Amino acid sequence: MSLALQTSVFTRDAGLAFVFFIAFSLMAVLGVRFGLYAYLNGSRTEIEAQAPLWRYLQWVGLTAAVYGALGVVEAATAVTPGTTVVPTPYRDGVLLAFLLTLALTMREIDTNDALANAGRAATDSGGRRAVEAAFALLIAVSLVGSLAVGSPDALTALEGATALAVASYGLVYGRRHLARSAVRGTLLDSLLRHLLPVVAFALLVSIVDLTLLLGLPVAVVRHVQVVFVIMTATTLMTATIKLRQNVAGL
Repeated sequence: MSLALQTSVFTRDAGLAFVFFIAFSLMAVLGVRFGLYAYLNGSRTEIEAQAPLWRYLQWVGLTAAVYGALGVVEAATAVTPGTTVVPTPYRDGVLLAFLLTLALTMREIDTNDALANAGRAATDSGGRRAVEAAFALLIAVSLVGSLAVGSPDALTALEGATALAVASYGLVYGRRHLARSAVRGTLLDSLLRHLLPVVAFALLVSIVDLTLLLGLPVAVVRHVQVVFVIMTATTLMTATIKLRQNVAGL
């Protein structure tokens, strides 16, 4: 999808731009709150092995806030009379980074729990680092490609495939952890259950663009996509409430 085509949708449909403005505003605000409570949890938790987990969660909040802020800029300029729309095609790359931090969080929850049960300390794994590097490279390609040429069909396909791969990576760890700890109901179990729908809706935000390659009208895709953005923000809010409750209990 070309950059001009993305911009024209907002320009022609001020109502859609306004709904996106609300959705992106929610993402920005809730991302800040989520990151703040993740930081407070990390600073007050005395379990050293959980330190990487809280850092990943802070990155989840940061990437959500940046994604929302970029969307606010584009949507706000689209609904303001007499202003030129400021396109943010690299916003999709930030969404991929958001998905990656969620996936790494799920991996960390599963790994932390498994090592705790085995009575062992966490160690760095070359395989894990290689996976992180591969995903980071794909996200970098998305960001650079969006800045250079907008969002052509090949880049849209790459972003959709990357989102699916990243989310699947996290969900594998999430499902494995839940299968092992179905009845325990610990903080990490509960947090993981709150993060699963965040991953699901954020994935849908990204892969819905793939329907453009099938010829679906851009306006229809954007109307569906804004619903998924709102649902991502809503589920992130419930996860934030869980983090806030845990801070109050520390």
